[in-house]
Amino acid sequence: MKQPNQRDAIHYITTRKDFKASALSGVNANTGGLQGVYGRLDPDEFARFKAVEIQVDYVVYSYGTPIAWHTEAHGWYVVEQKFSVTTSKHQNYVRRAVAHAEELQAHNELVRGLK
Repeated sequence: MKQPNQRDAIHYITTRKDFKASALSGVNANTGGLQGVYGRLDPDEFARFKAVEIQVDYVVYSYGTPIAWHTEAHGWYVVEQKFSVTTSKHQNYVRRAVAHAEELQAHNELVRGLK
């Protein structure tokens, strides 16, 4: 199986599956285990992550820094801290994936409501 590229990452993030695409990666806590690293998170973002860390079921990393995470209770959180141009691009991939996941969820709920 070929290694996913960064654009493929949107699919993996939407489905919350493990992947590594160069400096961008996603880790499902149930299958891959969290990396336990916090990279370059500023103190505010670090505090946000630590407050929910035990509930986190999926994390997206850019260069070893968590840039987004998901919990069942709170949904997605994308870090608002500014990073390099490349990490900002990674954050935008995550935002696109989250929007796609929300569209899929709304569609599925609509279909279930029609049955």
